[in-house]
Amino acid sequence: MKAVLLLTLIFSSFASADWPQWRGPEVNNHAPASATPVTEWSAEKNVRWKTPIPGRGHSTPIVVGRQIYLTTGDKEKGTQSLLSIDRATGKILWEKIIHKGGFPAQLHRENSPASQTAQWDGKNIIVVFENDKKIKVTAVSPQGEIIWSKVAGDYLPSYQFGYGSTPVLHKGSLIIVIGTKESGTITSLKSHNGEKNWTVTRKGHDYWATPVVATVAGKEQLLISGTNRFSSLDPATGELNWETQAGSKSMCGTIVWHDDMIFASGGFPEKGTTAVKADGSGKVIWKNIVQCYEQSLLSHKGLIYAIADDGRAHCWDAKTGEKKWSERIGRRGVMASPLAVGDQIYATLKNGSTVILKAGPTFQKIAVNQLGSDTYASPVALDQELFLRIGQTSRGQRQEFLFCLAP
Repeated sequence: MKAVLLLTLIFSSFASADWPQWRGPEVNNHAPASATPVTEWSAEKNVRWKTPIPGRGHSTPIVVGRQIYLTTGDKEKGTQSLLSIDRATGKILWEKIIHKGGFPAQLHRENSPASQTAQWDGKNIIVVFENDKKIKVTAVSPQGEIIWSKVAGDYLPSYQFGYGSTPVLHKGSLIIVIGTKESGTITSLKSHNGEKNWTVTRKGHDYWATPVVATVAGKEQLLISGTNRFSSLDPATGELNWETQAGSKSMCGTIVWHDDMIFASGGFPEKGTTAVKADGSGKVIWKNIVQCYEQSLLSHKGLIYAIADDGRAHCWDAKTGEKKWSERIGRRGVMASPLAVGDQIYATLKNGSTVILKAGPTFQKIAVNQLGSDTYASPVALDQELFLRIGQTSRGQRQEFLFCLAP
């Protein structure tokens, strides 16, 4: 009996949650309830391991069991790759080159050749890259073997900023958004073989946002913002549920939700954060002029949080838009999206600092931690671990690292 109990305890100590896709298991950037990561760290403090990453990428790591998957691109070699990293040690287990050649010719200085976060469909890792002026989708086994590869569509944008949207997985389908200078498409592929479920054309100019599927106002909806619209589609068919004029022309963040309302911030040329009723009425409930261009908002217990481009953090009542607080937490420049861990918010700024705030209607700063020179990827928290993709510049040379921060 003692032996059985000991084995059970040992097994439990290694059991952990996964972070299988962009914005986590619930697609809302909330860490699992079991997450209790550190709140203080530095280059020397609470670093379990630190792994140099070849090339460059802005994608967020995903975690499946004892493996971490991360995309990267190497301009000198002309390659775009998927890395498998051991969660316990940080050792790179394998690197699978997905594309050699066809490297994006032009990218915005704030973009990268590997900005799309990988997705785990339960069997394979699915990665998306802009390559040879096309959006290409590839499924890779946990052992690093290519299972299938498809072209989702041509990529001919008005501005050579590079591709920005991460696909969303939903019930065995991968939903991909491609915006171009003429019109764009939203396409659903079967995740196990890449065969097409449906494609719809989306009118308007370029758009960059990552879609999300959520049950809002009692209905499962595929939601996306951009081209001055908030749109809801049926994720099973691509049919339009409703659409309303709201938001900015260019919006990059993922929509968040609370009860029967959805929220997003942008953008260009209009700046602002907007709340819309998601019941089909298309009613704009509230809006303000706070701008989160690249990063997403965070919805948490009836409050909406924004880490704005100017380095200020904001908190509003989700239903009314009433400002609870607005405080400067750092310098201008934000690329990562805020993460909810219990009743704390981890807000990572572009300069490599992460500010931890107490979630709630009263502003309370818990800690400020600096690591590296820059951060574009969002933090991931599982169990006692926090994973951060960091850039470090020394003597004009930039090197990326993946950190595991833990006691």
